[in-house]
Amino acid sequence: MVLTEAKNLQSLSRLLDEKFCVSIADTNGTILYVNDRFCELTQFSADELVGNSYQLLSPNYNPKHVFEEMNQNKSPQVIQQRVVKSTAKDGTPYWVRATVVPVIDEEGIPTHYISIDLDITDDQLASAKYEATLKELNNLESALDHASVIAATDSAGVIKYVNPKFCELSKYPEQELLGKTHRLINSGHHPKSFFENMWRTIKSGNVWRGEVKNRAKDGSFYWMNTTIVPFSDDRGTPYEYISIRTDITARIEAEQALESALKNDFRTTVRNLQNAIFKYEADESGRIFVTLLEGQICDKLGLTSTLINTRGESNPFSRIELQELRSYAYAALGGEPCQFELDYLDHSFIIYLSPILENEAVIEVVGTCVEITERKKAEKLVEHMAFYDALTGLPNRRLFKSEVIETIQQAENDFSIMYLDLDRFKNINDSLGHFIGDEVLKAVADRLTHCLGPNDLACRIAGDEFVLMIRETDENLVNDISLRIIEEISNSYTFKSIEVYITPSIGISRFPFDGEDYDTLLRNADTALFLAKDQGKSTHRFFTRELNNDMIEKTLLEMDLRQAISRNEMEIHYQPQYDMKTGAMTGVEALARWNHTQKGLISPGQFIPIAEESGLILPIGLWVLETACAQAKQWQEQGFPAIRMSVNVSIRQFKQPTFITHVLRVLQKTGLDPSYLNIEITESMTTDVDYSQKVLQRLHEEGIHVSIDDFGTGYSSLSYLSKFPITHLKIDQIFLQDLSSSNTAIIKTIIDLAKNLSIDVIAEGVETDEQASFLSTLRCDEVQGFLYSRPLPKREIEMLLQTVTA
Repeated sequence: MVLTEAKNLQSLSRLLDEKFCVSIADTNGTILYVNDRFCELTQFSADELVGNSYQLLSPNYNPKHVFEEMNQNKSPQVIQQRVVKSTAKDGTPYWVRATVVPVIDEEGIPTHYISIDLDITDDQLASAKYEATLKELNNLESALDHASVIAATDSAGVIKYVNPKFCELSKYPEQELLGKTHRLINSGHHPKSFFENMWRTIKSGNVWRGEVKNRAKDGSFYWMNTTIVPFSDDRGTPYEYISIRTDITARIEAEQALESALKNDFRTTVRNLQNAIFKYEADESGRIFVTLLEGQICDKLGLTSTLINTRGESNPFSRIELQELRSYAYAALGGEPCQFELDYLDHSFIIYLSPILENEAVIEVVGTCVEITERKKAEKLVEHMAFYDALTGLPNRRLFKSEVIETIQQAENDFSIMYLDLDRFKNINDSLGHFIGDEVLKAVADRLTHCLGPNDLACRIAGDEFVLMIRETDENLVNDISLRIIEEISNSYTFKSIEVYITPSIGISRFPFDGEDYDTLLRNADTALFLAKDQGKSTHRFFTRELNNDMIEKTLLEMDLRQAISRNEMEIHYQPQYDMKTGAMTGVEALARWNHTQKGLISPGQFIPIAEESGLILPIGLWVLETACAQAKQWQEQGFPAIRMSVNVSIRQFKQPTFITHVLRVLQKTGLDPSYLNIEITESMTTDVDYSQKVLQRLHEEGIHVSIDDFGTGYSSLSYLSKFPITHLKIDQIFLQDLSSSNTAIIKTIIDLAKNLSIDVIAEGVETDEQASFLSTLRCDEVQGFLYSRPLPKREIEMLLQTVTA
């Protein structure tokens, strides 16, 4: 008997282990035992579970709360059941139906709890899916009820269900529809075959779609886009039909209205079009016959189909200019679509011809005619703007280049290029304004046009620059043409009582002698123009190879000069100045020298003009000023006699607004006392009296000496000389080279003038004893020149200063 009970217990234990997840926990909820089935479901090992609470599997599970409730139960022997959702180790959820059995001691108090759990995850998921599906079906039914007309019929077509939307459109209440067929709302619009096809389709188990016109209870008609879905039994026989309809009445009515308008009001519509629409065909003899011609263009031109179909001269298309239209018209009758432009009665049109085919034969041609008169005018305006100068109306650079290249390619005649520039045109713009400047340019263009032959061409290339192509290369004839142009343009212009004068300079190159392509000819003419302006303006010069070589050399020198300072190629030589009475050295003049690393010493006569033209004189002049002042200060610190340092200043430097600032900054930087600096300016700088007086007065206030160099060769008025704070006048050496009676008189006048104004006189370029003796008799203050010393580099000047000191 005992043995049998033991076997029963073993069988019960095996059954529990195979079917259920078994766990044992103490009254605090701590897990004491789990079987293999429990570990398999939770994916945790027994070691991971034993000693933990059920909160490991259910984070929201509160073991303290649950087990206190179970421990305090008034019937502790009661077995409890509950559905518990837990989470496996990999994060997937699972559900169990837990049966919790309390283990009671002799006093009836729970000591442990055995939980026997059955996995019901599949049931839970299936239930959730069913609820979601049911909800989706309910939502779908609601959406269909709001948007569509729904009806259900049996296999014989008897209505079993209609939704409210069906009743709303048909205007029948539900009770009048149920038990009836759809014949109740038949409009009679569709033929019998229409519905036969529908029943044949759905009875075979297929879905039918179509557009159906119905009649409501009040007699009004409405259209439905209908889909009928059959529901079949296991044998494939339909037992029910569901129809889903949408209202398309508005769309059908719009289409019908459009069709009616196209049929009945086509001519009225096209008659109001801005353009024209026409149709034509050919009769048996091949003669074109217009069947339709409408549009406002026709009214504007006075064209009608009757007029065009009329034979004889009254037919507008008998005109010569419209013969081209006939060829296109017959091409379209041959099956070829055409597009072309046509000019007629001062109007421009674009015409499209489209053949209409039937059985691969052209039965008629449909055409449209669009007026493009304004577009053609705009195109011509754009073309004119692209190739002509807006101000003068002359051809621009693009058109001129095209014409020259075409002339070169034709190689029929030689020609000359004249590059013309207006001298000092900027002064007119600055002083009289751009309006007068533009009027001058237009007048010059007009005069140029009158100077040209019938095959010549004038162009405004930019600003005040013009280029001409003259169909002549004979030097004498081209010379005469140039003189005539200069004379004509140099005559005065009058604008609003303002009389204006302007002169041109012209550079000339000839094809093919001076170049065989456009760019070369234009460049060489520009080079010749540069020479003309350099030689006094208001003249003309022909291009020569020698001129080109000089320009190339000059350009290369300018490129090297830009780097001379950074390459330490610039030097300063110093020419001593002596007191004629005592023979003592009073100062030196700092003279810039360029010692090119490859070409050696380059004459100041070569590089100084290049520096002036290019603007490089500004950095070079500043470098000379700073270097000379630093040298003068260094000599003083070395114990040499304190002598005056004279530095030449160019007109570009003198006119700079920052000139005085630069001078004072250099003195501060080098530490040279201003009294030892002498600024030398040319006489021409003083022509602007007000500006010069302000600058010179400021230099004087700072204690800086100022000399007027090359005095007697400039244009200053002697009456202003007394107003300038000048310390020295320098007599130009040109007067000493020839001591004729006139030159000696000039020298004497200059010295006397200076004495009367208490200004010292320095004579430069003294080379002979005769010149020195003459100057001495006139009581000239100081001299410099090769008779005393040539300009010397720093080291030789220092040797000379040492002898003076000794």
